[in-house]
Amino acid sequence: MRRFNLILLPLVLLLAACGGTPTASSTADSGSATSTATAGTVGSTTADSTATMGSTSSAAAGAHAITMAMPYIPNVQFAHFYVAQQKGYYAQEGLKVNFDYNYETDVVQRIAQGSVQFGLASGDSVLLARAQGLPIITIATNSQKFPVVFFSKADQNITTPADLKGKTVGIPMRQGASYIGLLAMLYANKLQESDLKVQEVGFAQVQAVSQGKVQVGIGYGNNEPLLLEQQGIKVNVIRVADYLPLASDGLLTNETIVKDQGDVVRAFVRATLRGMQDVLANPDAAFNTSLEFIPELKKADAATQQFQRKVLQATLDYWQSDATKQHGIGYTDLASWQITAKFLRDSKLLKSDVDVTKAFTNDFLK
Repeated sequence: MRRFNLILLPLVLLLAACGGTPTASSTADSGSATSTATAGTVGSTTADSTATMGSTSSAAAGAHAITMAMPYIPNVQFAHFYVAQQKGYYAQEGLKVNFDYNYETDVVQRIAQGSVQFGLASGDSVLLARAQGLPIITIATNSQKFPVVFFSKADQNITTPADLKGKTVGIPMRQGASYIGLLAMLYANKLQESDLKVQEVGFAQVQAVSQGKVQVGIGYGNNEPLLLEQQGIKVNVIRVADYLPLASDGLLTNETIVKDQGDVVRAFVRATLRGMQDVLANPDAAFNTSLEFIPELKKADAATQQFQRKVLQATLDYWQSDATKQHGIGYTDLASWQITAKFLRDSKLLKSDVDVTKAFTNDFLK
């Protein structure tokens, strides 16, 4: 979900250090999201180039061209975008969508500057950016649950935050979504980092846990625990979202586009959520569609494809919540943003108050 979010300089360093992720999502630790995943070539995939993959060719002359900045390389977690593209949902809305995978440049900053129209980033990234004066806004929630988890071998019997005391915990780095997850877990359970033995292990959390170099790893619930289970290792998972329901990754644009091109925003949100609903209804078909947008995965062996199918299935759980049962997919819950803002302020990551009611809108879900 971050696997979510993504990453940049002087502001970018601040955002990354405080939790900006390349998303899901939205991340400096996006690399861990697919530590063994197969993905396509980084770059831009245009609506025209994907037309040969089955997308409707009605995204023709006269269609409104927009760019969706992806926070990571082509990946099954973006299946809803691929389905919306292939089935012609964007074209039917009068849109010609370009998927831009140049994630080495910061998604949040690019959206704020208007060099791209849409992207994905986490709620904490949005709040930190708005505190710096960047006019970005979440227009639909992608992941309803913050995806970072603490995972360990089941025989360690680490099942609650209290069990983390005194344990060696491996984290990719002290920035990005995993670091936000660590701080959030400590904050929610009144723990100090000194209560744990935190080690930076890069994107080798799975190996570190499996080889006993650390007792606990921090990663994404739809990836690292699955990798351990694939090795035949039984796993215990403690989800950050169960203890602090942070605002996770969402679909972003900037305030100028919201003001001047609200019809375009509504059309893009509607088509994307239509694709998301299709993925939820038929994950197998959505996975097959995704293969057409992820060339290397399409060429991969059966075992790799089977693993990525499990990643997609695990991802679906993060798209849904009690709020979506009542309000529908894409809904943004005010309470989670208020909780996120308070956590960031209390943790001194957010240096000033931010009006969370201006950081997101549900208006385009109507």
